[in-house]
Formats: sequence, C-alpha cells, structure tokens
Amino acid sequence: MNKKLLLLALLNSFALFSQTIFQDNLSNYTTGQTLNGQGTWTNNSSSAGTGACTGAICTNATVLTPGFSYTNYGTSTKSLQLLADTDGCGSMFTSVTSGDMYVGFMLNISSSVTSPNDFFRVNNGNSFVTGFRVFIKTVSASTYTIGISKGAAGNAVVYTTTVYPFNQDNLLILKYSQLAGAADDILNLYVNPVIANGVPATPDATTSSGTDQSGTIDRLVFRQNATATPTGRAGLVSVARSWTGLIFPNMSVTQFDKEVFTINSKNAKNGLLTINSNANLENASLSIYSLDGKLLENRTISLIDSENSIAINPIQNGGVYIISIKGNGVNSNQKIYVE
Repeated sequence: MNKKLLLLALLNSFALFSQTIFQDNLSNYTTGQTLNGQGTWTNNSSSAGTGACTGAICTNATVLTPGFSYTNYGTSTKSLQLLADTDGCGSMFTSVTSGDMYVGFMLNISSSVTSPNDFFRVNNGNSFVTGFRVFIKTVSASTYTIGISKGAAGNAVVYTTTVYPFNQDNLLILKYSQLAGAADDILNLYVNPVIANGVPATPDATTSSGTDQSGTIDRLVFRQNATATPTGRAGLVSVARSWTGLIFPNMSVTQFDKEVFTINSKNAKNGLLTINSNANLENASLSIYSLDGKLLENRTISLIDSENSIAINPIQNGGVYIISIKGNGVNSNQKIYVE
C-alpha cells in the first residue's frame, strides 16, 4: 500500500488518537454571509471567539465558494474572504499549555503589500496577547513571501526564501513548541508539505527570536482590521497536537449513503473484529495495515446489514492500524486503535 492510500485511511481517525483540537472546513456555512455567527466564529479580531464586535469596524468578510483541496490534508466547498480594512473573525479552541501544537490552513492570495501587517494570529489566553502571527509580503507584481513571528509585535519577522505566485492555492502548517524558558519557544512554518511524509526535516521559515507570549494558547483569528493585510481566500483551518491530527476526516474517500461501517477493535488482540454494517456486502476484501504502510493481513469477507464478527490474525502489538474494506463499489478506510 502506498503512502497516499495510507493517509487517506487516516482521514477517518478518531480525535482521541489523532489529537485533533479544532477543525473547520466552512462547508456547512451560508455563502454571501459574514463568517461571524456561523459555527464557533465571532466578529472582532480583538476578541477572537469571545463575543460580538464593539469596535469601529463591525463588518467582517464573507463565506465564499470555491473552497480548497489538498492531497491527504482535506477538501472543502467553501472558504473565507480575505479583505483589508474589515473586521477579522476568530474562534476559541481547547487551550494548549505546553509542548508542541500544529495549526494548518489554506490560502489563495490575490494581492498584498510590501510593508504588511500580520493577517493571522494565534493568541494566548487573552485577545491582546499573541502567541504567534503570519504575514504576507509582496515581492514582485506576481509573487509574495510568507513571514512568521512569535510573541509581541516588536519581535523579528522571518520570511520564506521561496516566493509564491498570486492566485495559487497553498497549504500553510505552523508548528509552535512551548519550552520552559521565557524566550525559547520555537515557531516553524511549512508551506505545501507532502503530508504523507510527516513533518519535514527543514522548515520553510523558523524563528525563536523574542520574548514568548504563550502558556494558554486558546484562540485564533484572521485579522483584517488594517489596510496592509492581504486580499484573497482562506479555509480548511485545523489545530492539533500532532501532524496527523491536522488531517480532515472523510477527504478524498468516496462517500456512500448505505455502505457505512463501524469497526470495534476491542478484541483485535484475540483475533476478532466486530463490524457494524448498514448494507449487505459479499466477497469484499478486508486489509489491515500498520501506520508505516506494511500489509499485515488481506482476506475476503462478507457483511450483512447488522453486526458482523470477523476473524483475523491476532494483532499482538498495541497501537494504531488501518482497516481497508473494498468491493462492490465500496471503498472504506478507517483507523482503529488496539490497546
């Protein structure tokens, strides 16, 4: 099994094991309406996720089509409009108080400026305390570069040496590592990584410069209340404690209204899977893979529209495995956990 299929299987993972904190593909929202009030998003970049706008600019950008798609990361039908000089919109998430966290989102930038303000922030327990931020800076009439900084506004901004064309979809993944000292946190940026290969060895930009403003990181905001922020679109926002936790569920795997499976792996060490099926399926193939892509088992099974007990070779080692069920037009990939 190649890595692409392996990561497609990961998309059905449970948040308990993938350490997903927050995800929103915006696909369930109303186009042409502001993001404020849809889902967990609220107006006013100065109070990300904590209430309605009370400032001078109380109109934030709208939900748009099209969305984004990125191999092994996610897919969506809608996105957020990025406009300068409108109010931003933010959301709270479960706080991260130590260790590594990852934030991913997609961008399509149509214009920017040469001396930009940050347009994206992840904040620490307070709407005015920024853990880290992202900038878009024009390099030429057709290209831009991406900058990152941590902590207060005066900290140094580090830009990518690679430039990116306007009007192109790009995936940004930020890794923030909270360390013990007052000025030693590390912020890395990865642009358009190969998700299946895991965290790249070398980031596209990195910084540890300046005093940290971390400890209770719990909110993010697309900040647009300045004239020097970019225009374009953003979407597929994800926050996690792990690289694979960023991956959106149900991406690139064909959805079926009837052929739905729930797999109970409680007795996998004893050689038994319990599969609840919403359809009858004959002569399907069931494959089991380890996370490094090694095929552990492949057998033919039949399922009825009920609970099915399927004998397998006992899985001796605890951990995460991939179950693939194929046949009669069905292609279902799920992640299981074996204790």
